[in-house]
Amino acid sequence: MQHKYIFTIIGLMFWLANASAQKMSVGFIFPAGGQTGTVTDIEVGGLNLNGATEVLISGEGVKAEIIPLKQKKNPLKSKKNKGKPDDQSSPQLADRISVRVTIDRNATPGLRDLRLQSPKGVSNKLNFEVGQYPNIIGQSGSSAAKPTQVEQLPATLCGQIFPGEIDYFTFQAEKGMTLVASVKARTLVPYIADAVPGWFQPVIRLTNSAGREIAYNDDFRNAVDPVIISTIEETGAYFLSIHDAIYRGREDFNYRIELGEIPFLEYVYPCVGKIRKNTEVTLKGINLAQNKIRFKPSQEGYGKLTVAGKNGFVSNPVVFYGLPRDARLNTTPSEKEEYLTNCILFDSITSPNQIKTYRIVALKNEKIAIDIKARRLGSMLDAKMTLRDPSGVKLIEVDDVEDATQGLITHHADPMLQYKVKQAGDYILEVTDVLGNCGPDCYYLIERRPNVPAFQTFVSPANLTIPKGGTALFRVDISSEEKFIPGLNFDIKGLPKGYLVSCLHSQPGSKFWDISVTAPAMAEEGDLSLEVLTSARSKGREQPVITQTATAADNMMQAFYYTHHIPAAGFVARITPASPFSLRLSTEMEQNLQKAIPVTSSDTIIPVKIRIFRAPGFTDPIDLELNKKSPFITMEPTKVLPHETEKVVNLKIDEKALKKLRRLHLGLAVVGTVNGEIEKKGKRSFQNALYREMTPIFVLGKD
Repeated sequence: MQHKYIFTIIGLMFWLANASAQKMSVGFIFPAGGQTGTVTDIEVGGLNLNGATEVLISGEGVKAEIIPLKQKKNPLKSKKNKGKPDDQSSPQLADRISVRVTIDRNATPGLRDLRLQSPKGVSNKLNFEVGQYPNIIGQSGSSAAKPTQVEQLPATLCGQIFPGEIDYFTFQAEKGMTLVASVKARTLVPYIADAVPGWFQPVIRLTNSAGREIAYNDDFRNAVDPVIISTIEETGAYFLSIHDAIYRGREDFNYRIELGEIPFLEYVYPCVGKIRKNTEVTLKGINLAQNKIRFKPSQEGYGKLTVAGKNGFVSNPVVFYGLPRDARLNTTPSEKEEYLTNCILFDSITSPNQIKTYRIVALKNEKIAIDIKARRLGSMLDAKMTLRDPSGVKLIEVDDVEDATQGLITHHADPMLQYKVKQAGDYILEVTDVLGNCGPDCYYLIERRPNVPAFQTFVSPANLTIPKGGTALFRVDISSEEKFIPGLNFDIKGLPKGYLVSCLHSQPGSKFWDISVTAPAMAEEGDLSLEVLTSARSKGREQPVITQTATAADNMMQAFYYTHHIPAAGFVARITPASPFSLRLSTEMEQNLQKAIPVTSSDTIIPVKIRIFRAPGFTDPIDLELNKKSPFITMEPTKVLPHETEKVVNLKIDEKALKKLRRLHLGLAVVGTVNGEIEKKGKRSFQNALYREMTPIFVLGKD
């Protein structure tokens, strides 16, 4: 008997290889920062960077321009292992451009987003740091015998680690000073697609002039990046070394180490407060100007708190969570306290193996939904929640639950509980640490909510480039803790009149959905700030409609497999000058983009009419193909000749494969390419595209 499988296919395919080869990808920045009030030359490495025309850096007070390599002011560290058998360099890092960054003296210290712009689009982002201390570039070939000299502290040590390498620095330190060595490595390149583990895992060691180890660290609290805090016992020369934990290395294993008697925050208590209201906060750290402050968060959700140091510098940031002004916040809850909906508690585990208990008053058939934020707030707590009925019988126990909005977290240790009780009564909630840990830094924010969100959505790429008269697409990824993902409706806010948008309805079960946006030929050039609203009913017609704003994100791959959403500042579409050609669907198809083209089991060919618009004098042939490979539908590569303004392409359906499907909902587009020369990068060859444009997305459906 032949079984029929139920699939909902929404673009579950590979992008064409030659399409991905053209996208700009930034793999590293070196040095990945500069001091306020200075001009710093940096090297940006990645793939397909040679067409970059502009550098985009977020925030105020920083300007950047692309410069010829020969104009570089700072000699950067050479690639010592180039050509050696153990060279771990990747073709994804083959291109280089040089950038000159000018940082105002009054620029706010911290991390900025750096992207590259080209006529073909905007690259992914990597972090660039506006620092407070002068850069010291590690010398090529440094060793224990020939370390890089650091003449004055504080300073920021910058380097790149190559296979088998240990970088060494030496400096003078005085007795009694509290020395801090704070590393940024994974902070600079959060994930590496083709390395295991999927990031640079730095190890640092502090030794004295006799070679005796003073301090060692390979991570700090919950962070991969290590920090050493040490009180110097004797005045003299000291050595700081850094290497990868398993001695890997290449250009994107780059680091910045802030070194000196600098302010450093470990955590604050409480790390929550109501927006626009002062909260008294106790500071735990080193070299701080004071140990208590009053802090007023300006926004709801995850924010940052920095404080002044004794020496006039500013500390590293820690998480501070802003709550609505009308929130019912209790920072000193008692045992067995009545715990109402919309009441928010901030508490901590203060003794070994302690179990904190709370009273939950619930009605018959009420759904109890409780969320704990601990690790997401920088806490050392690895929380576990247990819900018991009024007689003490355990109903449900919850440990780690992934929060897809926190793409930079490596261990999702916070629990989220949702349970429908059968009877009214006083239920007992227990909170404890899985490992039995305790202390003032084992704090947590616990909130009872009406329900756990049925889904979360992410828009990528966060920066979209649309030529006038042309089309670009973005993807909405859909994440849900429930087994059932509802069909979603999308609404794009911020698009002027005249823009054409593809199907805004995904099918139930869809984990992602592609949407195309087509700009009018006379569109105004510039940036559009967009929002994508998503709405759905969680389950059943009787349920209320849930509406939320999709999070703009850049997707990063880790260790060949995992993909993480890295939140961006916003979703921006940049409208650029027109390409020499554009592709459109027939007028009839474009008028019905919100509906799927019906496909039946008897269909073998689906004709699609393409309209071709060329700039005057542009006569290059255009190669047409589908934007995705599909096991069900194929299209023969088709060439558009210079005199043709219309072309009909035939989509061929695999009847046998289609018969196995009870449902099909597939978004496709036709891509037109004008090819350039074939370029070799290492052992790989890439077909360069001079121009690539696409039609709006159309949907094929079978129910």
